[in-house]
Amino acid sequence: MISRLSFRGCNCYLIESEGRRYLVDTGTPGNLKRAREQIDSIDGIIITHGHYDHCGSAVEIADHFSCKIYAHRDEHPYLEGKADFKFEGFVGNFIKRLERLRPMEHFRAHDVESLNLNIVHLPGHTPGSIGIVVGKEMLCGDLLRVGRKYIMAGETVVKPSSRNFNWNQEKYIESLKRFAQLDVEVIHPGHGESVRIDRSLINEIIKRLER
Repeated sequence: MISRLSFRGCNCYLIESEGRRYLVDTGTPGNLKRAREQIDSIDGIIITHGHYDHCGSAVEIADHFSCKIYAHRDEHPYLEGKADFKFEGFVGNFIKRLERLRPMEHFRAHDVESLNLNIVHLPGHTPGSIGIVVGKEMLCGDLLRVGRKYIMAGETVVKPSSRNFNWNQEKYIESLKRFAQLDVEVIHPGHGESVRIDRSLINEIIKRLER
């Protein structure tokens, strides 16, 4: 079962599998109050990737619920403060300034692949980006975004992650190709609404990015 929670920064989800409950992503710093209002207990926190807007509240929420934080091992150096993500462009520089105003607390994470969950490694947006498959649904982090065709209104569209935020664009495209082969019918993105996925659209995105 997948439930979406109301946190700041990104979409955060509660998943339940085989009697255990996991919070997936924690948004920007300062979401403990929201977590306490919406969750009574969790068995762990899973980070889809180590960007500020996805794991900024991980430490405070983990401390409150006395649980472990899990992430892909390739993401651990960034979560531990041993490496920094590189962003490009005006928006990327703005994000770096925002992080300095309210820095994320670094932490040690446990290997997410030790959990009894269907974890898919999808590097590119970051080295250790992952998706979590539950049945025919996937929590996809920032592999894909869902927005509107126009700013104020319009049809829902699935978009790729911005090149300015991707650690490695070639790896990112490879991960999109891997995703396109999975038996997934619905995505729950880190930003935007959950939608049924059109595989032909994913292939169109891949072709556009490869030009």
